[in-house]
Amino acid sequence: MNFRKHRKKLIIGLVIAAALIILVMIMLGRKPQVEFETYTVDHGDVVEIISATGSIAPSSKIQLQPEVAGRVTGISVAEGQEVKAGQLLVKLDTADIEAQVLAQRASVASAQARLAEYEAGPTDTDLVVTQRSVETAKSRLDASKDARDDAKVSLANAERSLANSEDRAQTQIEVKINTFLTDMDDASISAADAVNRLTAPLFDATGFLDFTVNNAQASSDAISTRRLATTSLPLIESARLAAAANSTDSVVKAQYVVMAPHLNNIKIHLEAVISALNSAIGVDATSLATYRANTNTALSALSSAIQSLSTDSSNLDLQIRLNDADVISAEIAVSNAESALNTAERTVTTNESLLAEVEASLEFKRAGVRPEVVDAQRALVSAENARLIGLQNDLNKRLIVAPIDSTVTLVAVEMGESVQPNQTVVLLNAKGNLEVIANISEIDIAKLSIGDRVSVSLDAFVDGDGWTGTVVAIQPAETVIDNVIFYETTVRFDQEDERLRSGMTADLDIETARRSEVLRVPVRALKQNENGPYVELLGIGDVVRQVTVTTGLETEDFIEITSGVQEGDNVVVYRLEK
Repeated sequence: MNFRKHRKKLIIGLVIAAALIILVMIMLGRKPQVEFETYTVDHGDVVEIISATGSIAPSSKIQLQPEVAGRVTGISVAEGQEVKAGQLLVKLDTADIEAQVLAQRASVASAQARLAEYEAGPTDTDLVVTQRSVETAKSRLDASKDARDDAKVSLANAERSLANSEDRAQTQIEVKINTFLTDMDDASISAADAVNRLTAPLFDATGFLDFTVNNAQASSDAISTRRLATTSLPLIESARLAAAANSTDSVVKAQYVVMAPHLNNIKIHLEAVISALNSAIGVDATSLATYRANTNTALSALSSAIQSLSTDSSNLDLQIRLNDADVISAEIAVSNAESALNTAERTVTTNESLLAEVEASLEFKRAGVRPEVVDAQRALVSAENARLIGLQNDLNKRLIVAPIDSTVTLVAVEMGESVQPNQTVVLLNAKGNLEVIANISEIDIAKLSIGDRVSVSLDAFVDGDGWTGTVVAIQPAETVIDNVIFYETTVRFDQEDERLRSGMTADLDIETARRSEVLRVPVRALKQNENGPYVELLGIGDVVRQVTVTTGLETEDFIEITSGVQEGDNVVVYRLEK
């Protein structure tokens, strides 16, 4: 009986073991099943959001400060004026950046045109047209080189003309100065001759008249002016010697200014002597006639010398002005010639680039365009567009606009003034009376800009109410909280709401970038290998293949795809093996 029971148990055990073995073999032989979570590539918005928490506070004045240095070239508002959000208030010099933007737009257009050309493929007509473009580019390059050579010749001629003008001016000034010095010599000689020889016999050793005069005033004037004339003689000679020792136009003119009043002193003396002679008594007629003749001769010679010096001074001033005008005109001609040469050089460089471009285009068309070249050109288009966006952002930094509807309380700059980054140029009072102050971490602050749109929700309201606002200020100085660096950022409500109270906690979603109606996939679908980013496309029969993609803006949820997939493709987001 025990044996039967034991046998029965053994049979049952063998059956169970066999069943288990069969089950294991079935499981091992069955292929694992895989479930895929996919996303259909679509067009939509990719929006970069920065979330932060702040609190409502009473509004303060909005200080508008440029992000870059520049010169003020436009002021569009006045103090007390009401302005709308986005209205231009102050413009900094944009000439250089506008030129770069225009050039970059041309680069974008060129890259896009090249991409379209690659994608379309060449035709016989294309080859003929491109060959003609090469020939035209060569002709333009040759013509620009000829123009550059002509500009070099014009510059050399202008420089020679300037040198000649400077030499001629120096020669003319030297002639005027030599005439001036000669007349100064003559004036000094005439003055000395008048005092020491021609009128000396009329006075005794003590300086008094050697004859009687029946006019006391005439006698006194002759004696007093004699002393002044005698004192003036060495000063005249000293001025003459100083002018001769350093015969520049400025020194000669300065010494003439010193000499002139002393020559006039001697002239006054001679006139006083003539007046005394006219009242002389007790002098024989012959002597009196001699005295008068000598004095008149001295006065005539000295007057002539004084007039010559005055004429020399005027002629020297006139010659200097004429020379300056002549030299300035020659300098302007040199500057214009240099500018023309620079323009010609730039034209040659541009034409060389254009020739290289059309020659490369012809070579590509003849050889045919490989797929990887098309992909590279797509990437180049994206890069050129990115550069254009960067330049446009730089341009916008030079345009100070009102971030919200407000009133101008202060215009702190003037036309032509140079301003620096973080210098207040305009002060505004917002129409709203409350704002949100939030601390943004240093990781996110570089993404923020004045004017970014903000969605605001308040903990005090649980019924789903929401508000909108605008970033109006970002403090340049950091705030350290628990050893973490933050930057205080101010958000202004777009509309007033009487329910808002100071101190309320506010949750902010700040929109820092947006790409509208672009191809997008979830961030989880993007993968990376040594060749770069890629996604997995799910095909018929659950066949999965990898596709290399080019990406754009990336957010927490979606990433922009600029090339590699198309709308309607199924990308694998997640796979689960069973």
